[in-house]
Amino acid sequence: MNAVLCDLLTILNNEPEGKYLQVLEDEDLPQVSDALMMMVQFKAVLTAFRARYYQSFETGIATWEHHWITKELLEAWEAEDAEFEDEGGKDHQ
Repeated sequence: MNAVLCDLLTILNNEPEGKYLQVLEDEDLPQVSDALMMMVQFKAVLTAFRARYYQSFETGIATWEHHWITKELLEAWEAEDAEFEDEGGKDHQ
């Protein structure tokens, strides 16, 4: 379980909700209640992470696109916007 939690911590430690997350102690065999509490804490932070970075965008009548908002996606959108503006703001047809 700690291997998965360590992977998650690399992402979630920088999130406001993630500053108190930690892995289970290896020296002592954790109680089931300790492991359950840890999983509930991680689930709450993952839910907040998803709400912050996974967005839906309406692309037409009753059509939606869902995207993880990443640095790379924002850069791609900015490049598309710049290309659109360079062409005088005309839609491609």
